Amino acid sequence: LAPRPPSAQQALIKQPRDRPGDSVGLVSPATAAWETEQTKIWVDALDSRGMDVNLGDNYFERHGYVAGDDEARASDINAMFREPTIRMIFARGGWGSPRLLPLLDYDAIRSKPKVLLGYSDATAFITAVHVKTGLVTFQ
Repeated sequence: LAPRPPSAQQALIKQPRDRPGDSVGLVSPATAAWETEQTKIWVDALDSRGMDVNLGDNYFERHGYVAGDDEARASDINAMFREPTIRMIFARGGWGSPRLLPLLDYDAIRSKPKVLLGYSDATAFITAVHVKTGLVTFQ
């Protein structure tokens, strides 16, 4: 990743805080979701906060060990950032998210800031979004 220019390093983008009733997108930028129980727990937890949960179109897909091919996984992320009703995006971990970095629409991500959080291998994707856009992210 090329670092952001010095002028952009000062310009952090803070997204609006999430509220009950907001829509949350769940994406799987890495390993396929082999078991559904963890996803059910996340959905239940978000539902209990009054959030409307949306799974990426390829969330449960499998292509080898990852959740769909690289283009499909990147498409889910780009779609979540472009969707105006989505206010927060939660990314599952696993292996494979660095392969998506050249496929992400950083201009759309920058222009439509959302709460972005995740764990494990999704850290590569989340860090790239922060470095390339200035969006405050949570890992």
